[in-house]
Amino acid sequence: MVGYTIPQSNINGTSRGIARYIYYTGSELVKMGHDVKLFVRDDMKPPEKWIKTISSPKVGWIPYPLFVYNKIRNMDSDVFHADYVHTGAPLIWAKKRPSVVAIHDVLPFSYDKKDLTPMDRVRVMLYMRNFKSIEKADAIIVASECARNEAIERTRIPEEKIHAVHYGIDARMLKPTPKKDTGKIRIGYIGGLDGRKNVTLLVECFKKISRKNKDVELHLAGTGRNFAKFKEMRVPNMFLHGDVKYQDVSSFLNSLDVFVFPTLGEGFGLPVCEAMACGVPVVASNLTTMPEIVGDAGILSEPNVKEMSDSIEKMVADRLLRKKMGRRGIDRAREFTWRKAAEKTVDIYEEVMK
Repeated sequence: MVGYTIPQSNINGTSRGIARYIYYTGSELVKMGHDVKLFVRDDMKPPEKWIKTISSPKVGWIPYPLFVYNKIRNMDSDVFHADYVHTGAPLIWAKKRPSVVAIHDVLPFSYDKKDLTPMDRVRVMLYMRNFKSIEKADAIIVASECARNEAIERTRIPEEKIHAVHYGIDARMLKPTPKKDTGKIRIGYIGGLDGRKNVTLLVECFKKISRKNKDVELHLAGTGRNFAKFKEMRVPNMFLHGDVKYQDVSSFLNSLDVFVFPTLGEGFGLPVCEAMACGVPVVASNLTTMPEIVGDAGILSEPNVKEMSDSIEKMVADRLLRKKMGRRGIDRAREFTWRKAAEKTVDIYEEVMK
C-alpha cells in the first residue's frame, strides 16, 4: 500500500480524509491476517511495524510521486494499492500489477477554472496528468455509489473497473458522551471552510436565525481562506476553533446540539458520519452523497438560505426531534465500519488477482 502524509497529520489515524482511509483500511487488513506494508512520507517514524517510510522533500506533495516511484519500482507484491491519484500514478509508471487506486471521487473534473487560484490551477493540472496514468490501473475505488456514478459519467474508465467502498469510522473514538448544559443551542460544523464545503451558506443561515433567537451559537472548526473572512465578519455568538486534532474531534462534536453540513460536493462526507456516530442530530444539503450517507437519520435541505435556515430552526426548536434524530444517527453510523471497507477491498484484490 502507498499513501501520503503531511507534517500536521501524522499517519496514526489523526488526520482527516484520505490519510485516515489508507491507515484504517491497512489496519483492518493487518487484523484480518494479511501481510501489509504501507509506505508513507517520512514526516514521522510510525510506531506500527507494518508502516514504512519514503524520504521525500517536505515542501509539498508535488515531488512525492517521483520518490514513490523510486522506492517501489523494484518491489514485488500480490497486489499494489495506492491511496490517491498522485500515489497511484507511480504504480503505473513502475508497471506494477495488479494495481488498485483509490481516487475517492472525481470532483476536480467539475471545478470551474475561473474560481481557482493560480496555485489551484497547477494542482488541477497535475491531478489531470496523473489521472491519465491511473486510468490504466486494474481497479479504481471511490467512496460512494454517488461518486461511482460521477466517475462513470465524467471519465474514460470502464464501468466494471470502478468500485464503491464506503469509508468507516473509529467507533472507539467517536461515540456519544454526556453534554454540558450551557444554556445555549450550539450549532456546529467541522471540515474545510472554503469552496464546495459551502460554509458561507451556514454563516448566512446563522445570521438569519440569531436575529430571532439569541440562545444559539455557531461553532466552526476547520481552516481555509474563509477563516480570515469569517473572523473579520465579527458575527455575534460565532466562534472559530481553527484546526481540531483528530483525537479532539469527538469532544468537539459532542459539545454540539446540531451539526450542519451544507456541502455542494463530496466523495463520501466523513464529518457527517462522525457527527451521527456521536449522536449529534444532522442537517445536511440534499446534494451529492448526502442522501446516500445520511438517509433518514437527519434533515436533508436545499442548499439555500431560506430552506436550510428553516431546517436548522426546526431542529433548534424541537428538543424531542433532536433526540430522535440523534438516536437514528447513531444507528445509521454503525453501518459504516472500516472492517466492512477492508472486506470489500479484499474482494476487489481477489478479483484483480484472477
